[in-house]
Amino acid sequence: MLEQKINSATVPPIPSAPSEMARRLKTHMEEAGLSYAQAAIQTGIPKGTLGPWLSGTYNGVAENIAAKAEKYLESLSERSKVAEMPVEPGFIETPSSTAFRAVFEYAQSVPDVGLITGNAGVGKTVSAEQYVKTTPDVWMMTADSSMRSPTAVLRELTEIVDASEKRGPRMMASLIARVKGTQGLIIVDEAQNLQTEAIDLLRTIYDRGRIGLVFMGNEPLKGRIEGMGRATTHAQIFSRVGMRKNRPRPQINDIFRVLDAWGIQDDGLRKLCRFVGTQAGGLRGMTKTIRYAHVLAGAEGRNVLEQKDIQKAWNSLTGGELQSYRSREG
Repeated sequence: MLEQKINSATVPPIPSAPSEMARRLKTHMEEAGLSYAQAAIQTGIPKGTLGPWLSGTYNGVAENIAAKAEKYLESLSERSKVAEMPVEPGFIETPSSTAFRAVFEYAQSVPDVGLITGNAGVGKTVSAEQYVKTTPDVWMMTADSSMRSPTAVLRELTEIVDASEKRGPRMMASLIARVKGTQGLIIVDEAQNLQTEAIDLLRTIYDRGRIGLVFMGNEPLKGRIEGMGRATTHAQIFSRVGMRKNRPRPQINDIFRVLDAWGIQDDGLRKLCRFVGTQAGGLRGMTKTIRYAHVLAGAEGRNVLEQKDIQKAWNSLTGGELQSYRSREG
């Protein structure tokens, strides 16, 4: 009896054919050149379990191991779909961005004050960011509701230009000393969030620092700055604006330039994307829609967009349909 127990304990398990999932994982490991240790890390299957399971000699719950392997292989499939997606274009030079750059160049070279206004999605911010990247001694500040007071604006600017004094009564003097003689430019985005006193502070920095200054913001900013010309107390701010560019909405050629950069050539698809670009959000909304449309197409194993992808993407992002576009078709 004792001899029978010893023999049964030492008999190795009878090999069985590896499962289909095990064969798939084994094939992947061979093609990717993965060792057992590397595969164990990537799949989450213990190394001591992986070998027996792949060979068909595992005595545990094989379904649990197969589930981990399947999850890993599915994740590889999803990654490959993302890798096949077209690379999103970087900065795109549009007719509007060229016009905005002209304001930056003018204000910096003279130096003078510039004003750029327009609704969201016309390319103001991305154009300014590109100019900052490609031009020395250009600084950009984005105003928000926390920077309504002149002191808050001054403190933010001293950080941005890296002035020697970032706190205390000498902040202004330190800021002026930092920018004077640089032939530089300060760009203030979302300037509609600033109080008139903060705008006047920036005008003082421009005067004393002999540095270019550009205000950027939404449509109401244009009326507000121009309204200062009718108030004698603030006329000096309005009178210093030397160049103005207003883009209420993206131009058609702006939209076409973006579609070209994305490689969208189909006439029907361009027509639909063009309509998206004229909605609230402009170029920014259109770009987000195209980006998500590629995700939806990739989920179906396609790398070429169709109109249904744009429609679905718009619906998911905005919660509405492009119904008015339907009425314009034909």
